[in-house]
Amino acid sequence: MNNKSLPTVDEIVNSLKRSFIPTILIEGSDDLFVYRWLKSSLNNTLVSLQPCGGRTNLFSIYDRRSEFEGKNVVFVADRDAFRFIEIPKNKSGIIFTTGYCIENDIYGGSDIHNFVDHDDKIKLELLRGIIGKWVAFEVSKTIKEREHALSVRVSTHINVVSPPGLNEICPQFSKEIGYTEPEKEVLEIVYRDYNLNVRGKQLFQMLSRFLAKKGRFSNFSDKNLIEIALKQGNNILLNRIVNDIKKELQVA
Repeated sequence: MNNKSLPTVDEIVNSLKRSFIPTILIEGSDDLFVYRWLKSSLNNTLVSLQPCGGRTNLFSIYDRRSEFEGKNVVFVADRDAFRFIEIPKNKSGIIFTTGYCIENDIYGGSDIHNFVDHDDKIKLELLRGIIGKWVAFEVSKTIKEREHALSVRVSTHINVVSPPGLNEICPQFSKEIGYTEPEKEVLEIVYRDYNLNVRGKQLFQMLSRFLAKKGRFSNFSDKNLIEIALKQGNNILLNRIVNDIKKELQVA
């Protein structure tokens, strides 16, 4: 399933009006695998999981919740820009991830970083520094646009930001985004809780750079690593989301 094939906002709202099944609304289909796994923790098969086709659509449906008042519906979204600016009062009923996105909560509650070989840990830290500076640059723009900000512009793959073998931000990419060194205060904000502030997908991409290289006994893609971290066991960040969903939906 991809977002292009998902129902429209109007179609989802009309469906919720007629539904008698508890429903979890999520942003898009990219993280459907993760939420299906979390849904299995509810011990209730009569719960529907509905991707909305993106963050903007989910917020639009949330703003229209009076149209399906009384229905058993819960909204779950990535914290995203709200890691760095306050969650608006008109979004207070949404269950947000603790970290930037659901992958951050998976990463932050696991020990997946221990998969990296000892000899690669210094290189990983160098890469984390490069990616952290880029993220801080984008976060600074988000803070300035706080009244209209919903997302930080950090969807670019790390291989574009800093290709393998280049120990800096790619000059071409830097030019394209108008990169400047981030302010010290913003850099400190990002680094204060790096694994929750730097987008989770990039955290797993950085690990995969070293865990999928030639010559290793086994290779792991970023998606492999997400699944392993997800299924490692007790994760307090993911458990919090599941418990909040249970409370809102009043399911076991």
